[in-house]
Amino acid sequence: MFNLPFNKKSTPENFIENSLNCIVLDIGTEVLKGMLFSMDSLGVNVKRISRIQQQEHAMKSGIIKNLDTVLENCKLCVEELTDDLPEEQVPKNVIMGVAGEYVQGVSIVVNYQREENYQLEVTEKEEERILSKVKTKIEEGGKQDLSQRIGLQYEDIDILHITTTGTEIGGMPVNSLIGYTGKDVKLHFYASFAPKTYVQALKKVADSLNLNLLGIVSQPFAVARAFSGSSDSDFNAIFIDIGGGTTDIAIVERGNITETKMFGFGGRVFTKEISKLLNSDYRHAEQQKIKYAQKELTKDLSKKIQSISYNTAKLWMKTLKAALDSCDDVDVFPSQIYLCGGGALLPEIKEVMMEFPWKQLLPFPLVPQIKIFKPELLSNINDSSGKLKHIYDITPASLAKFAYDQEMEKMGINIVGGS
Repeated sequence: MFNLPFNKKSTPENFIENSLNCIVLDIGTEVLKGMLFSMDSLGVNVKRISRIQQQEHAMKSGIIKNLDTVLENCKLCVEELTDDLPEEQVPKNVIMGVAGEYVQGVSIVVNYQREENYQLEVTEKEEERILSKVKTKIEEGGKQDLSQRIGLQYEDIDILHITTTGTEIGGMPVNSLIGYTGKDVKLHFYASFAPKTYVQALKKVADSLNLNLLGIVSQPFAVARAFSGSSDSDFNAIFIDIGGGTTDIAIVERGNITETKMFGFGGRVFTKEISKLLNSDYRHAEQQKIKYAQKELTKDLSKKIQSISYNTAKLWMKTLKAALDSCDDVDVFPSQIYLCGGGALLPEIKEVMMEFPWKQLLPFPLVPQIKIFKPELLSNINDSSGKLKHIYDITPASLAKFAYDQEMEKMGINIVGGS
């Protein structure tokens, strides 16, 4: 299947056959998360996990604000992940995630007609030619559309990845066109774009760590695709990843990601409100928030933070509603919502979602079920570290799963439609 350019530097290594170690870096606003993992034919094997607390000034809304500080944190993270590894097991490659309001994703359906010899089977060469044509159109049209939406010049936008999410020929869903006959071809893609400045900052981090950057991945896309069964043709859900600086949304309809949205309202807003209203410094407020979510505070303090968190969560819910309102390509929303990310640990998030009049204010045919995306619901992930237990580790694990999907496709083993 066609993929753009996950590994922009063509690497000779076969990660799956050689079980080579790789690193994931999820450079979050509050916590920098890293994973050491390898891949085999069964999926991802998570070996080590590292979490480094970011300084308040390091990030803003999911984007690097102080490169030197973030770089130091990344070095600490990589050192933790590679400590005492034999030289031959030290990873040379890194995968990174990106979020933020200016990171845009779009679902694209392309109808293509085989004009000549459509009664003959599609060859590998013909499939490559079809996909190459489509790729060029998506690159040009997608960048043009994004430049108009966010006010950046065409040349200031980078393509992160264009990923095949479904293929049909003659009205029949297939994993690959090769070997099938038919005139009408339908191709489903997800294309992700970001400002060059975001991409360059991450490239600088990889270069400074002496790691080859395999790819930069749209985080909401990776999260939705990592859920077990999310590529099945009867699967419909909304994924909401609440991080420190941003909330990322992905909407899946019939196994295809139809929309992604990101907005700059995450756990940090809750911390700042606690800091302001309880007159404590930011770091202390962050610890209070975490302890509150873990039910480790005194009754009186817990009550104060509950009140602050509830009022802030109501504002977050309004912002979420506005983001869903702007999903132009969705006529009817799925009735399952999965939450992940550290912000989802605050009980008031789920509380305000349970109280929200979904059917009255948005096109939901049913009141949605609010569920937690737990690590055991990840597809093709084996945790040998024993530390993949938290919903804030879903995103880095999902980025590793994205890498696995790409490697399987490079080997000609298509997993679109699989769990």
